Amino acid sequence: MSLALSLIVFKFVLLAGLAAWLSVVAFNNLRAFGNGAFALGQLMRMAPLQQAPAIQTPLLARRVESVFWHRAVLALVLAAELVSAGLLWFAAAAFAGAAAEPAAWANLALAAFMATCLLMLLGGSWFAYYIRQDNVQLLHFVLIGVAVAAMIAVNLRA
Repeated sequence: MSLALSLIVFKFVLLAGLAAWLSVVAFNNLRAFGNGAFALGQLMRMAPLQQAPAIQTPLLARRVESVFWHRAVLALVLAAELVSAGLLWFAAAAFAGAAAEPAAWANLALAAFMATCLLMLLGGSWFAYYIRQDNVQLLHFVLIGVAVAAMIAVNLRA
């Protein structure tokens, strides 16, 4: 196997792996939409800040109690996940020879993936999730790092 072919295989596996993972995440959010909306609602209600010991902060004025908005935001996140997953699958297929300019498709797909992660990071930060849910914020930063690393990897030339 040549170096060039092994690099193409690596890029395919990376993109297909991210696509598969994000597809499972989107499927889970679709399948258990009510549960996801409830969990997102807890974040938007800023419920973790009310757990003992309660944290009093002026940021609590940002609370959103409306179930309509919880469901609408989850629908937006789900749409972003589905678009990103679809683009990642297409980019993986492009590296398998199904389309021209596979690196360009991969860059677009990874930009969509990063945008999805940034959407969650910014939304969570708006509701101050870093105070009691810092592990979720760390996950979002790690996913952004994965997007950056993947962007570097798919643009490597043999």
